[in-house]
Amino acid sequence: MNVAVTAGSNAAITAALIRKKTLQHFEKAGAFSAETAVPLPPKPSRHMVNALIKQKVIVPAGDGLFYLDVTANERALRQQLKAGMVAVLLLAAAALAVVALVLLFKNGG
Repeated sequence: MNVAVTAGSNAAITAALIRKKTLQHFEKAGAFSAETAVPLPPKPSRHMVNALIKQKVIVPAGDGLFYLDVTANERALRQQLKAGMVAVLLLAAAALAVVALVLLFKNGG
């Protein structure tokens, strides 16, 4: 198996697990509004927290408190799904093009 594909898959899985763990912190605390905001989880992934803030999934509420915007999270997940589907379709199209070229040249193209 291609090492780059395996490494990429592992990185995606790791990121998804970190994201899930980060969001569970807010879900378990019931932090869904500025009034119920809580501090970040202990030892958070700063990269993940920054990405979630940029996506407006985690919202700063002042005084070092944050909350989870469920609607923004659902929107971000839909966008990720669409991007993943586009990537799969592009890879499939590239694979089909390679197969077509191989067959064309094999048959005297």
